[in-house]
Amino acid sequence: MEPLAPIPFPAAADVAEDVALNEVDVAIALVSAGAAVRVRVAGIQATIANAIAETAAARTRAARVALTIEPSPDATTFTVGPRLSIVGAN
Repeated sequence: MEPLAPIPFPAAADVAEDVALNEVDVAIALVSAGAAVRVRVAGIQATIANAIAETAAARTRAARVALTIEPSPDATTFTVGPRLSIVGAN
């Protein structure tokens, strides 16, 4: 068994949108590393969720993990994962 290595997380941010994107980045890192199948980032305000949705979708596509956005009147939840299979891979 290989020894566990720390997963590098993004640096802290000051702006609410940056904080929310950092949380999505952490979720992507956890799923990509196989440390989690799915990670839910909950409680994101609707205005912030709308502002980061495109960037979050692009980052999850680049990492080949799924993204589900669940809006509600109170807050939006981003679910990152599972990893996407590559068509044609053996």
